[in-house]
Amino acid sequence: MTLSEVQEFIRQNRRKLIIGLFVLVLGSLVLGYIFRAVNPPVSEEDKIPSFSLSQEPGQIIGQIDFSQLSPPDFPDSVSIYQVENLEQVLSSTDAAGWAKNFGFGAQTGEVETPLGKIYVFAKKGEELTVTGNPRALHYTRESESGVGTIFNSSTAIQKAKEFLAARKLPDPSSFFPRVTYLSAIGERTAGSTEAEANFVEINFAWSVGGFELLGESSIDTAIRLIFNKAGQAVYLSHQFLDYSFTAAQDIQILDFSQATEALGSEAQVVLVRPIGEVEEWTLSESSTLSSFAPDSVRLVYVLQPEGGILYPVYLFDGTGQTSGNEVQASAYVLAVPSQYIREE
Repeated sequence: MTLSEVQEFIRQNRRKLIIGLFVLVLGSLVLGYIFRAVNPPVSEEDKIPSFSLSQEPGQIIGQIDFSQLSPPDFPDSVSIYQVENLEQVLSSTDAAGWAKNFGFGAQTGEVETPLGKIYVFAKKGEELTVTGNPRALHYTRESESGVGTIFNSSTAIQKAKEFLAARKLPDPSSFFPRVTYLSAIGERTAGSTEAEANFVEINFAWSVGGFELLGESSIDTAIRLIFNKAGQAVYLSHQFLDYSFTAAQDIQILDFSQATEALGSEAQVVLVRPIGEVEEWTLSESSTLSSFAPDSVRLVYVLQPEGGILYPVYLFDGTGQTSGNEVQASAYVLAVPSQYIREE
């Protein structure tokens, strides 16, 4: 079409073209208004710092299989909480009191750290450390898997509550309990089934706003207790709640499809456990997954040591592969949309 033909076309259809242009502009304005109403702009003061773990998390670099994962029912929005450290400290007298509850005598050692003191109590085959700040107890018993029948899930939770009550620790009844079966504990901690397990682990997590509160990994919970086949408690990590939480604002969160999409590009692998017996296993090999098949997802809060904010994250659990080994794995995906994150 020549220039003169274009000019003639415009002259003959000027009215239609003006009306069409008006409709197009009006439609753009309406769509823009609807978009802003659905996704209102977020002011800088309402944005939160980016989410990053102090420990270097792993990544998913291979294929993700969602065939075992059913779409969950999550809310459209959640509260963001401000965290305040209550600055509570356990003294040597406090530590001696807790040690007495565990059947220990006089203090056998003391370690100075930048945060505070760690008080050490030991007797044959057992050790208790009491951390002054943040307040925590860590108990270990030298023991093999023992002889007997491993506790089933309900019995394990009940025995854990009885163990804690006998040592006058806070009642965990209002916490979320989860049970995991292990073939071994330590660096080569390996997942197992109830029928084949040598150890059973019970985790109790704090809850905030109806959701579990975790730390830098999916087993960084308020209480972690492990029993062997003989029913002996061989490991306890008990962290006291030294924080208060104040709801700061409500924000929209990623929906399920957005969360699964982010899992392929932004996942932070926070736990890897070999399944069964493995010939070679090092911590350096546990950071990257060459494949991942999540079978469950939870919306939880994560408390970071230097944070000041509780971050809502999606926690995916399932099986995967790393360095040729089959593993149980967990990965975080931040549930906060990018428009709520402060540019730093």
